[in-house]
Amino acid sequence: MPFVHIANAGPLSADQRRKIASEVTELLHQVTGKPHASVYCRIDSVPRDEFAVGGQLLADRDAERAEA
Repeated sequence: MPFVHIANAGPLSADQRRKIASEVTELLHQVTGKPHASVYCRIDSVPRDEFAVGGQLLADRDAERAEA
């Protein structure tokens, strides 16, 4: 049973989450041969002030870019 956990910085629409779930499930089915029903996919939208890259919160980086 494949389990995929996707964390995205910022919100995703319901349509985007549906497409991610569908396409990730199909990819795992093609690669592993597992049935679609056995693929579990968790999608989390992480607020940009709770996600950091290179030691900097994305919200802070966004604010710096907006000021420039």
